[in-house]
Amino acid sequence: MYSNTKYRNRLLAIPIFIMVASFNSGCTWDQVPLFGNGGDGIKDSVCYQNEIEPIISSNCAKSGCHDANTQANGIDLSNYWGVLEIVKPGSPDKSKLVSVIKGGGEELMPPNPYNPLTTEQISLIETWIQQGAGYNIDCGTNIPCDTTNVTYSLTIRPIIDNHCIGCHATTGTGGGILLNTWGQVADQALNGNLLCSVYQEGGCVPMPQGASKLSDCDLTKITIWVNAGAPNN
Repeated sequence: MYSNTKYRNRLLAIPIFIMVASFNSGCTWDQVPLFGNGGDGIKDSVCYQNEIEPIISSNCAKSGCHDANTQANGIDLSNYWGVLEIVKPGSPDKSKLVSVIKGGGEELMPPNPYNPLTTEQISLIETWIQQGAGYNIDCGTNIPCDTTNVTYSLTIRPIIDNHCIGCHATTGTGGGILLNTWGQVADQALNGNLLCSVYQEGGCVPMPQGASKLSDCDLTKITIWVNAGAPNN
């Protein structure tokens, strides 16, 4: 999994205003959030921008919930600093974010009828917090794109879960397009809408909406799967 060894030896430049902001906001962080670029070429840390932000954007910071306009319960999760308001760097078990995504009943987030986060997504968020809830850590590390065995279950479904399902799990959101099952995803793949949207081409609503474009690697994997006929494998 990921290791904290690099953190003990890395020199991190943390602007003074970050420290001031932490006290002014009323946060009681167990440790200051980590900031840096990694730089050793080894991907052993969770990258907020590439791995955590898509999950939050799709499942929490959407219209009507915790986006910048709605700010349900006064919580805005549309940016990193808003997420830190409900996170204690270094302590997943003390973080409000973890307690609600692992909660039950009215405490569970996302709430019904939206799909709860997967075990893998929750584990990734916990790991990120345990490592210090950093920003721009190992985000630029070049990881080879493995396209040797692109399947729906192991390759495409996780991309959909992380970037799309938050808006496309229930009717009344996501333009009425559901992506809960292989058949629903395959329909969008075979009619051309999926590639048109994720490549953000003219004539299609760019997806993920309000979030960063998918990585070149994810786009390549989706293209391979679609060109193979969108199989249920």
